[in-house]
Amino acid sequence: MKALAIALRSQALLWQQWPKIGGHLVVGLTLALVTLPQAVAFSVTLAGVPPHFGIYAAIWGVLFCAMLNPSPVFHGGPNTAMSAAIGVILLPTAAPFGAEYMGLALTLGLMCGLIQLLFWLIRPLGRMLDLISEPVINGMICGIGLFLIFRSLTTFGGLPANTEVEWPLWIAWHSFLAILEVGNLHAIGIGLITLVTCAVLQQFERLRNWAILIGIAAGTLYSQYLSARLGLENTLIEQIGNLSSIRPISPSVPAFTQDALPDIIAIVPGAVTLALLGLFQTVAAMRRMSRKAGGFTDSRKAIFADAVSNCLLPFVSSLPTCASFNRMWLVHKLGIHSRITIAASAVLLLLLVLFFARAIAIIPMPAMAAVIMLLGANMLNWEDIRPHFKNRRETVVFLGSFLSVLFLDLFSAVLVGSALAIAYSKWEQVNPNVSLRGNVLKIKGNIYYGSLPAIEAIYHDAVTRVGDLIVDFSECYYIDPEGVRWLAAAKASRKVGFVDRRSGQNRRSVVLTASERRRRDRRRQSEF
Repeated sequence: MKALAIALRSQALLWQQWPKIGGHLVVGLTLALVTLPQAVAFSVTLAGVPPHFGIYAAIWGVLFCAMLNPSPVFHGGPNTAMSAAIGVILLPTAAPFGAEYMGLALTLGLMCGLIQLLFWLIRPLGRMLDLISEPVINGMICGIGLFLIFRSLTTFGGLPANTEVEWPLWIAWHSFLAILEVGNLHAIGIGLITLVTCAVLQQFERLRNWAILIGIAAGTLYSQYLSARLGLENTLIEQIGNLSSIRPISPSVPAFTQDALPDIIAIVPGAVTLALLGLFQTVAAMRRMSRKAGGFTDSRKAIFADAVSNCLLPFVSSLPTCASFNRMWLVHKLGIHSRITIAASAVLLLLLVLFFARAIAIIPMPAMAAVIMLLGANMLNWEDIRPHFKNRRETVVFLGSFLSVLFLDLFSAVLVGSALAIAYSKWEQVNPNVSLRGNVLKIKGNIYYGSLPAIEAIYHDAVTRVGDLIVDFSECYYIDPEGVRWLAAAKASRKVGFVDRRSGQNRRSVVLTASERRRRDRRRQSEF
């Protein structure tokens, strides 16, 4: 009887927790279905490797990061920019999809992980990644959102996927014109049904977590209806395809042989670029989404998770991993922040490709393109963008980062945005706020070699016009040795008094002291 009571109590507790468990499973399944077509597309069209490379990154890459990264919103796996970078780095070295190319791709991923490990071991290197400011991050997010929409246009219109590594804005425009001229109306119909279904269902709180799944189901059912009525050979709808060859794991060994050594040396600069590209995205995404979720995760832990994951993934035939802005944004929008949910998405994706390969094969690519376009649109959040347009400096940094994503690439966007942010920060430091009120010259900012020319110009003008001048540097944040020497020279000239309220001095007493000193000096001169 006692055992029965315990069993009933456990069953009742499980029943009470089922809505929460069910929510985690739904979000995990949604993430799995969203990641699957991205993993296939990134592998084949960008990196030049078979689809299982991306699928293993979406399974094992996500699992490794979920175990190593304590953030409840972090979602790793295959990444657009990193996959594209692999294609760019290896294309001059070997032919895509060949054995030599795939071996070098695994070696490149391992070198990327080892370089990232150095950023974790050497703390100053890791701290350099924190120079990415919020306008840079938001500019990248908005640029990536438009990038996803543009990238999905051809698939949405039923046209072959564009395999261009670079994706300037004018290519998106020509893709749009191509859809208008030769787009597949059946594919566009499937994409629109999926897009509208998802957008409408997301407006209802209870259906929000199910919106993408129901949208994909609606697009798939309409595709099957068209195929049954007109025939697949007439509709020409591209589908995900059969994934029955995927196994739970596919062991592999990176190409570290004497014959491959010249090629390995040639791709070392590319490995550095790949490592930095992944770390920049991971740190930026972690900071942005942690603030959205109301938590904090040390960026060093994110660097460690990426580095260790990328050191392990080449041995399971996987692409390298880093943070995914769009999938992390999806996790945030669905409202469930949990490492268990993210790990569940990887396990569910593995189960899907193992046991439901035939069902997955019939999902139309236009439906998946519609989902990716919806994710891209959700990343263009005006509430996050608007504050940057209230400050000219932040506006320039935001627009520089945003436009660099569209016209250059993601790595260039980070460099351009960070360079602008640092330049504006240095400009503010070398131009402190110096104001003259009465006989008080107040300096607010830094007194150092870069700001002294601007300070001295105002100081010497004030000395000639104001008698009994007081220099107030109580709101100075930093004074370097050159600034100290300048203050000492000004004090030695006996033309000014000083006040620093941080030391507890009173301005009136300092003024009187300076006046008394001058009267005393005049008295001594007259006596002499």
